[in-house]
Amino acid sequence: MSFERIRQKLSILANAAKYDVSCASSGGKRANTKKGLGNNTGFGICHSYTEDGRCVSLLKILLTNHCIYDCAYCITRKSNDIKRAAFKIQEVVDLTINFYRRNYIEGLFLSSGIFKNSDFTMERLVAVAKKLRLEENFNGYIHLKSIPGASDELMREAGLYADRLSVNIEIPTKSGLKLLAPDKKHEDFIKPMQKVKNEIIQYKAERKIIKNTPIYAPAGQSTQMIIGATGESDRDIMYSATYYYKKFNMRRVYYSGYIPVMSDSRLPSLGKIVYTKPIGY
Repeated sequence: MSFERIRQKLSILANAAKYDVSCASSGGKRANTKKGLGNNTGFGICHSYTEDGRCVSLLKILLTNHCIYDCAYCITRKSNDIKRAAFKIQEVVDLTINFYRRNYIEGLFLSSGIFKNSDFTMERLVAVAKKLRLEENFNGYIHLKSIPGASDELMREAGLYADRLSVNIEIPTKSGLKLLAPDKKHEDFIKPMQKVKNEIIQYKAERKIIKNTPIYAPAGQSTQMIIGATGESDRDIMYSATYYYKKFNMRRVYYSGYIPVMSDSRLPSLGKIVYTKPIGY
């Protein structure tokens, strides 16, 4: 694969990842051992953000912008006529290591469109993190996006190699999700969240007895919801966020302002803002 082709892929897939704001690290500690690369101190990596929401100290990319879904709000929706690209697993590993050695980044934020199915996509995300940890001895920060509907087995493995996991609920309410992403099921978002929560609880319990218990998602999990694409009130949004904090022990619920990148009859017109009704009115 030529350098120019890699550069083209990076341009496409880094640009596509900028709409995801949930990339801050907090609470994760992964000490450098055996003369490996990187060191996650626990103080967080993503302190600086560009104007379009990208975190400057992470390699923040999609594995691919191919997607089997046609969500109204998403620029990578399958019906959108855009340039498509996909990284090979080893290409992401090589980019991460090479960028780290040049002091461009301190970690990796890896998300993906869903191609073929949820497990196929999640398996490839996990493979990147696994190669970085086991083959490259990379101890820097890794944030993996959990793919809705991914199996419990893959979510278990993901947490063994990633510092933080996150699955975006995308829209604050079930009705909003049904309107804008009718192919997706709310329960598919909940399943990986519940698995990660249970695994973290189990890890903490086992850690008290067996000190060398393999660490699991030390920076916990987070989620993100798009605000302004549908007409939920402030109360609806706050109720939804509170539910995820309490139910799944979220480290953080992120709010991503709706960006009108596409025209769709189900979405606000380009240039129009959907104002939510404030609490108390």
